[in-house]
Amino acid sequence: MFRRKTGFVSLTSFVVILTCIISVKSQADPGRPIIDSPAGQVQGTTESCGLFCTYYSFKGVPYAEPPLGSLRFRNPVPRPRWQGVRDGSNHGAECLQAALIPGQVRGSEDCLYLNIYTQQLIGQRPVMVWIHGGGYGANSGNSVDFGPEKLVQDNVLLVTINYRLGTLGFLSTGDRYAAGNWGLKDCLQALRWVRLNIAAFGGDPDNVTIFGNSAGAALVHLLVLTDTGEGLFHKAIAQSSTALVPYAFQPRPRFYADRLAMAFGLGTDSSTYVEQLRTIPAEQFIPLQEAAFTIPVPRFLRPLDYGPVVEANDAPEERIIGKRPIDLIRTRAHRVPFIVGYTDLEGAFFTALENAIDPTVKGQFNANPHLLVPFFWNVNEGTTSSGQISGTFRQHYWQSQALDASVDYEWTVYQTDHQFLFAIDQTVRLHAQTSNVPLYYYQFAYDGDLNLYKKLFGVQHPGAIHTDDLPHLFHIPAAMLEPVPSDSHANIVSSRVVRMWTNFARTGDPTPAQEPLLQNVRWPTVGATGTGYLSIGHDLLPNSQTPNPTRMNLWYNLQQTYANAPFEV
Repeated sequence: MFRRKTGFVSLTSFVVILTCIISVKSQADPGRPIIDSPAGQVQGTTESCGLFCTYYSFKGVPYAEPPLGSLRFRNPVPRPRWQGVRDGSNHGAECLQAALIPGQVRGSEDCLYLNIYTQQLIGQRPVMVWIHGGGYGANSGNSVDFGPEKLVQDNVLLVTINYRLGTLGFLSTGDRYAAGNWGLKDCLQALRWVRLNIAAFGGDPDNVTIFGNSAGAALVHLLVLTDTGEGLFHKAIAQSSTALVPYAFQPRPRFYADRLAMAFGLGTDSSTYVEQLRTIPAEQFIPLQEAAFTIPVPRFLRPLDYGPVVEANDAPEERIIGKRPIDLIRTRAHRVPFIVGYTDLEGAFFTALENAIDPTVKGQFNANPHLLVPFFWNVNEGTTSSGQISGTFRQHYWQSQALDASVDYEWTVYQTDHQFLFAIDQTVRLHAQTSNVPLYYYQFAYDGDLNLYKKLFGVQHPGAIHTDDLPHLFHIPAAMLEPVPSDSHANIVSSRVVRMWTNFARTGDPTPAQEPLLQNVRWPTVGATGTGYLSIGHDLLPNSQTPNPTRMNLWYNLQQTYANAPFEV
């Protein structure tokens, strides 16, 4: 059902490929190929991926009109064919965001660019489109964070994209005046661009896999759930988040839109203030939006101020999300092969940073145990149910001690479960119940030389923290503290992850045949009861059960017993 037909090339594809052959062969400088795509001509570069290894790079390719002026807080607009040859040697601007230096901003509002990497410009390679994370407010698709060297060597074409962030990407008034989801719609427009243009670069528009990490994975999940993306991609991978994790979906967007408008003295009438917000210099929004660890406790255990939303029925432009994610799963589920997973100690990324910047965190949870109660269970503070839930968590995770440095590991495990694992596990179970399309579940548990973020944050606890899987897929010079030895076992794990991801991109199955690199294992699909996963550690270990069954059963039992309105995200 999911295998592509081979041996057939449409007339349109043949013409595009022939044009590409002629274009590439006619270059005066073969290291700077010029591709003539329907969007326009772009001249790339040839980059190194190691000894006797090169690939072609086309950076800073615009996929939509700059979202400036009257296009701010509106759906992305397709860009007409540009004139002349565009230089593809440099990335386009990052989307506007807070800089690492407090009080500073970086990037530009004109940021809707993508990057294309491939070792071959002729033929039709599987296409993998990367959607970066960063809490909907930070990062970009640039190669300093997501270098393509590992993936392109496994015979796929990689596309990385930028999308609008923060208020510019996700402000919503909850009505027709600003429907929201601009950043998500940017991702959709990028996929439409890929559909029309990627054949000119040697990619197969009928074999596209979207994949992302953290907030990028939540966006991937939403694209899987929406009808609007039908036919633009054919497989999906969500790493370390889904649309059900606590921070991922904003149920009260009007509150935050009104708050922003009032900060500029514009009142609370969305029919007038949205138009006024279009005239304010975009840089002025950044200090007014909470980002990273300026978010109050409990931080990522609640929805981010600016994130995906349900759009108003009378929105004047195309809508992409018309129901809550939980309702979309129940009514639509997934229609393409889907991989979902997480790292085994996700929460250490956040607890390590909190320990460094906010010594009050544990004291705030000690003083107010209701902070431990998941917001999406709709349990009121001060109730018996709130006390039972928080008391059970405190007993199970740190034996009811006061939170302090002596229980830092136990606190990290709780944060891991609350922020990521329970919602991701629930996502898998719900999808398994509502779709018979292949679904794959994994736990990344490797702890080695390529766990760069763990090293960067000085985490001493065993396990892989949030984002530790990324250096196994991408070359990330920005996080590299020291070179990884060539004989490190981490390189083998990296090769395995790359191979499984690219196998999936090619066929819809991460282990389509026995292969020595993959220890001849077969990754089991998830059964109707939500069981079956692959542990990715020192070795690949298929398992017919579910990961962390004792901890997950505790969460499901508490939800069944005390939640007033489960799945409120």
